[in-house]
Amino acid sequence: MKRINIMTSCDNNIAKYIFPQLVSIDENLSEYDVHFYLVHSIISSEYIDSLKDFAKNQTSINFHEIKVSKSLYLYEKLSLNGGRQWPQEAYYTLRVQDYLPDDVDRISYIDAGDVIIDGDISPYYFDAFEGNDIIATPLSFKTNPITKESELHTAEDLLKVSGGTLFNSGSYVIDVDKFRTDGYLVEDYLYLHEILSKSTNPGSMAYFRDQGFLAAAFVGRVKFFGYPQHKDPSYMPYNFRSSYWGLYKNEPNYKPIVLHYALISKPWVVRFSDEIIDSIIDAPSFAAKNLVAPIPQLAYVSPQHFKLGEIWWKYAKETPIYEEADLKATIVAESWVKYFIPLCNSYNNSMLRQLGNSKAQYNS
Repeated sequence: MKRINIMTSCDNNIAKYIFPQLVSIDENLSEYDVHFYLVHSIISSEYIDSLKDFAKNQTSINFHEIKVSKSLYLYEKLSLNGGRQWPQEAYYTLRVQDYLPDDVDRISYIDAGDVIIDGDISPYYFDAFEGNDIIATPLSFKTNPITKESELHTAEDLLKVSGGTLFNSGSYVIDVDKFRTDGYLVEDYLYLHEILSKSTNPGSMAYFRDQGFLAAAFVGRVKFFGYPQHKDPSYMPYNFRSSYWGLYKNEPNYKPIVLHYALISKPWVVRFSDEIIDSIIDAPSFAAKNLVAPIPQLAYVSPQHFKLGEIWWKYAKETPIYEEADLKATIVAESWVKYFIPLCNSYNNSMLRQLGNSKAQYNS
């Protein structure tokens, strides 16, 4: 039986949402010897024990807890970038060779909570690294064509990469053996952090965080899954982001396998009934270009996003967090219907009028 290693990391606030991930992994990877590694610093023993006990009842998951010192200077430094606090746990993959056992040669990292596995990931997981450190899903080759380290000629080039537009960090595969032999040292990461910090103006959006920092650290050593066969940034079967329908008009011509709810409206935050979903006319999304919702992070939320969220709830229903999560998300949905969606519709309608687009209609 082939082995698949999966890793996530988070703090205590997200730990409860790992339960649905475990169910999705168990149901879809039952033909594999799955080893799940939760790397953390401050998750309570109550959650850890509950997750361990829950994993024991799954048929194909070997659950491993790995605790990291939260006082490590590298993670403290990286978490304070761009003048904003960012979870230290987001950077634990940088030193996986320090934490994972020797029998782990490669590992698939998934964001905690908001990533669901809804099929067989073996084509992605067992893909050849071809000398690279990471296999990832590209965000765009048009807006950021820099894919080789040798192409980093200026501070502007580095900022393009660290802007988080090279690949998405919700799901990627790491060559752990290569990290052991020639991975970056702690000093290398700290030096890169210093360079990135100096390259941005104080108070500006220095978005290197986890995604941008990973891109800057490994540019030229990332294999983009499905490229160049699919020269299309919408090809993302193993990191299918819920913003897809805000960016592309058509349904994907492939089955999304790894679902990434990469928006502020996580499935457990708000849950609409089917009737409400069907009544939403791309709100708070939009049909015209250059329009944004009042909250930019929600600009690409669409009816399809919430329908995709029901896949998360399908797995959550088999966990001990379901009833409480469903109650909270339903209450939030009621306030969205009453206040937030009308606000977005009104806002977008106002923007359309300013653009002189009389044909686009939004409910208000």
